[in-house]
Amino acid sequence: MNVSRIVSLHVQSDVSPEAEIISAKKRNLKLKKRSSGLYLVRSGSIYLFQIRLPKRIGGGAGSRPIRVSLGALSHQEARELADALAALARTAFKEIEKRMAEDNEADLAHTASDLAGYDVENDWPYEFVSLILKAGLFDAREPIRAPTPEEAKGHELMRGLVRIGQQVSAKQSGQPYDEMIADNADLLAARQIAKHGKMAGPVSIPEQLYASTQVPVVPASNAMSVAPSIKRSMKGPISRSETPAFKEDRRSVKRKPSTKPLFSQIASEYLTLRQSGKSGKSTDLDIAEFRLNMFVELIGDHPIDTYTPTDLQAFIELLKFWPARQKDRDESLTPREIIDGNRDFHLETLALKTLQEGYVAVVKTAFGSRTTTYDYANPVAGAKLVYPDSARDPLRTEPLSVQKIGLLLKTGVEQGMMDTAMLPLLGLLTGRRLGLLVHLQGMDFREKFEGVWVAQTGGIVYRDGIWRRVPYKTGASVSFFVLHNFLVEIGFPQWAKEQGDAFIFRELMRLADPSKSASSYMTRLMDEAGIKDVSQEKFHSLRAGFISTSGDKGIEARDRKLQAGHELGADEHELYGFQTLTETKARQIAYMPLPDIDLTPYQGLDFDRLAKAKRTRGRRAQQA
Repeated sequence: MNVSRIVSLHVQSDVSPEAEIISAKKRNLKLKKRSSGLYLVRSGSIYLFQIRLPKRIGGGAGSRPIRVSLGALSHQEARELADALAALARTAFKEIEKRMAEDNEADLAHTASDLAGYDVENDWPYEFVSLILKAGLFDAREPIRAPTPEEAKGHELMRGLVRIGQQVSAKQSGQPYDEMIADNADLLAARQIAKHGKMAGPVSIPEQLYASTQVPVVPASNAMSVAPSIKRSMKGPISRSETPAFKEDRRSVKRKPSTKPLFSQIASEYLTLRQSGKSGKSTDLDIAEFRLNMFVELIGDHPIDTYTPTDLQAFIELLKFWPARQKDRDESLTPREIIDGNRDFHLETLALKTLQEGYVAVVKTAFGSRTTTYDYANPVAGAKLVYPDSARDPLRTEPLSVQKIGLLLKTGVEQGMMDTAMLPLLGLLTGRRLGLLVHLQGMDFREKFEGVWVAQTGGIVYRDGIWRRVPYKTGASVSFFVLHNFLVEIGFPQWAKEQGDAFIFRELMRLADPSKSASSYMTRLMDEAGIKDVSQEKFHSLRAGFISTSGDKGIEARDRKLQAGHELGADEHELYGFQTLTETKARQIAYMPLPDIDLTPYQGLDFDRLAKAKRTRGRRAQQA
């Protein structure tokens, strides 16, 4: 850093040379200017109250502060006023945030504009809070005096007339009303006026208060006593609205002016960014694109900062009628037409997990994906959403009995395909996910410890001339996992290693989506084995069965997680030591006692024959 030299000016000084030297040596030490305190700034003898709008309602760092002059007064008085105004401002902030969440921005802006006397539509939160603070300052300086007796009589008269007008207005608009007041409005209004000695002649009552504009003259002496008990409407002021905001057609709802990009642009850039991180075509992105387009179709394509959580709730409201199965969605119809056709729920609708993690999650992610790029606040951040009770809860995986597992393995071997024969056995003996097992190559197998074989995918595979990512779920999934010694006894890992960079399940890897196809084939295999009684019994039951059984056999929880490819970290002590299985732990898993299942179909299995078998539609596998 460049520091300028000390320049000696020939100026007379009453300070000694020694003091000047000391001062020069400490020239970088500046006297700290005393602060006026939180929310206060001082300009000469005037104190100013200063506060910024919070980020959640359009303010934050860098936004212009709201300033209100407190005038020339003592610091103590300024401090007390600043504390009171800060509390008032925080209350206003909460009210604005609440109104924004309820999609009432237009109404609130209109209110602020009426009060201020000028248009504040473009920056209404700033102007609205400024107005509230100025009014609060006035009230603090000018305490409300008690009304004079004459003023008190006038106030009571007006309250009575307004009350009558409210009931008549409610009657005319079809709202709940007090029958006694509304049906006798003219008489009651005349009595109110007579009671306060205002009967100089016919009185004109504003039409907006009640229907009659001419109140008959009723002498005060003839006034009749009003019955003390008034019959009130049985229906209270709170009721379930038949047309809440989320049930409106959100495509045509009036929204505030905005210069921000449309949702479609934000979502397109989000998908493009995700695609750039993929090594090839992604089915997940195809699904995400369809669901984002569906959101635009149902809710409309608007500037990104004009949406509210109500739009997301409206999306859910429509999706509760969306058929779960693709075959139930007529491609010749629009999404709205499909939804309208299932409002009687005669077709099965989406499960809760699909609705939350499939449809709503991708929309929420798209909303927040470009906030920094285009400088807008995520309009649906923190939204509290309500999901329909028609969306079924997730079905928990149930275990398979030993007898059913035996039938499944036997049927798989009999079908003569590598995937039907070995995938169920690998799921049972390793606890690994189906999607990862499908992508195993010969080079993934090795004898890591003497007599202990393992398999480990690198996470990236070369297929169809392109390097692709293996569909693993967590980083722990690409760690090695132990192959049970039974697999070594039948020669499977030794044969697999000889295949080099070839895929073990070649017939599956020829397909567009190997993991999805494998899942379908495993479901079909369970059906053909006659063991699938309920939908909760599935291939994942084999993986869950290993995790449960290994615990019964004395394998510690940390080791079960590492073997199954689960992330560590639920307990901080799990993170100490190696993040993979040690030789002792691996050997314990490799030689773990097996359940009482008939594994004789695997003795003498010809893996070359299984690998060459071709799957043909409607027939047994053909042996090459």
